[in-house]
Amino acid sequence: MKLIKPFVLLLILVMGWSACSTEVNLEAEWKDIPIVYGFLNIQDTAHYIRIQKAFLEPGGDALQIAQVSDSLYYDEVNVVLENRTQGTSFVLQRVNGEDEGYFKEEGLFANSPNILYKLDAEEAGLEGGDEVSIRVERGDELPPATAETIILNEIDSVATSPSNTINRWRYNQMLAVAWSPGPEAQIFDVRFIIHYREVTPGQGQDPVEKTLEWVVNKSILRQDSDSQREKVDIPGQGFYSFLGASIPPSEGEIRLFDYIDIIITGAGEEFRDLVLVEQANTGITSAQNIPVYTNIEEGLGVFTSRFQLVRRGIRIGNEARDSLQNGIFTKDINFN
Repeated sequence: MKLIKPFVLLLILVMGWSACSTEVNLEAEWKDIPIVYGFLNIQDTAHYIRIQKAFLEPGGDALQIAQVSDSLYYDEVNVVLENRTQGTSFVLQRVNGEDEGYFKEEGLFANSPNILYKLDAEEAGLEGGDEVSIRVERGDELPPATAETIILNEIDSVATSPSNTINRWRYNQMLAVAWSPGPEAQIFDVRFIIHYREVTPGQGQDPVEKTLEWVVNKSILRQDSDSQREKVDIPGQGFYSFLGASIPPSEGEIRLFDYIDIIITGAGEEFRDLVLVEQANTGITSAQNIPVYTNIEEGLGVFTSRFQLVRRGIRIGNEARDSLQNGIFTKDINFN
């Protein structure tokens, strides 16, 4: 695991492209440092790598530089993905992410164009367990920025945990959500997408479909790489209190609960190490140098792999519906 203590501009670029303080101007000794982000997924139809640069000429204003797209992107850079397992390599194509349907959020940094480097997934032919590396060649006799990772295998569901219908989920009762990951996945994110409808009687309108996203746990660390099964226990009180806090009290509306989609996302050890460093930074004061994780040699950023499992259409049974309709957290939001 590689830790660095960069100057503040690099810290801003790595830790957040848009959530940055605008109260200080930053200067640093001139240095060309590539920022590389890549999350390869065998489920994707195309693989995208984000590559930016972080440098500030002496006497420059970091906040002004950040708004100029030419200051963020390389004019010419060669990006190569090598599959060491299959013995293949590919040069990625420079594209504007906006043309691919990917837009950057507005913030401190220039958000247009959104330059990415693309490789068609069918051409790449990545498979779970493949050892792959990325190489960013900047020219001018600069050393290439490099990183490597292992492609995640599929994550399989455990059909009985939970079952397709959750019949009972009391406040003090745990609901086990389980999955079977491949050996490469080291950290997991579990979310519920809650589907319901809302209708106001007497208005003659069709029910309006609505969704809520509940982040159950976004950093479940794998304790044993040899384990064939991972799980998280979710208290009923957490579920009902989330609904009660997320949906306003009814003013005549009737809510109809439909189903839950469970989304489990796994990522490789590089992302796990990033999360561990961020957790270790909790409580560090502003007077201390905050370490930042990167697995990019001659650069900054994260290059890893991920996989997403989606279980759709989980229903709730009569007893769970009773808790939803009459419980202390949800009785005022009028589920029928």
